[in-house]
Amino acid sequence: MKKHFTAIMLVAAALIMTACGNKAGNGETQDSTAVAENTTQEVTEEDDDYEVPERTIVSIRQTWADKTLKVDANQSKVSIKDFTKAFCEAYPQCKTNEALKRYLSNPDAAAKNEYSLEIDNPEYDYPDEFDIYCNPKSGFIRCMQVLQTDRYTYACYWNRTNGHKLVAAYMEECWEQVDWDQCLICFYDYDPATGVMTPEPALTKMIEERMKKYEYCYYIRLPEEGKNIEVTGVDSVEEDACADETFTLKWDGMTFKWVD
Repeated sequence: MKKHFTAIMLVAAALIMTACGNKAGNGETQDSTAVAENTTQEVTEEDDDYEVPERTIVSIRQTWADKTLKVDANQSKVSIKDFTKAFCEAYPQCKTNEALKRYLSNPDAAAKNEYSLEIDNPEYDYPDEFDIYCNPKSGFIRCMQVLQTDRYTYACYWNRTNGHKLVAAYMEECWEQVDWDQCLICFYDYDPATGVMTPEPALTKMIEERMKKYEYCYYIRLPEEGKNIEVTGVDSVEEDACADETFTLKWDGMTFKWVD
């Protein structure tokens, strides 16, 4: 980002120098080298001072592993919508979570499995738009913010052999700059006897430990069909030098294990 920005300003400096040269017939001259050096210095200093805003996922990462969630639902009819509502009510700072919370808190809206909504954005003259899709039979739900960059929340669950359920919520908050803070997956054990979702951070740690060798980031695909999870590590984001590798986490009835 910094290199691109500086390059643009160097072009601007060249244009300025050309314009100054055209004025020489009027007796106006400038040291073109000084113009270029001063412009580059100013841009570099300004770019160094720019701070990228912190992603909302960062604050969720700091707290989710220590917080249980109560699921307010009929235990015999609990669904992916109930699990997702409990999660998004606890962590609405992520915009796609907030959209899911509003959708699931509205009985008329939540009765539909495909839904679109808008949320006012005080920073702009237009609202944020979101598309929501749910497949209740597959225990799968997705919320996508309508943007050029990827902003998602996915959730799904698996039936455990001990009568519990494993719930996963995956958030992706991609900006122009790619880094590890743009995504987070949270796992929970749901106990139908108590109606409580208890964090299982060991599964998150297992994924992040394997992905830490990748320079840029990683992505996760939760299954709408089937039971396995796909995890992709990204080493390059250049269009002509894309370097990534995809791994599979296989479901064994209680948890996940890597397929090497």
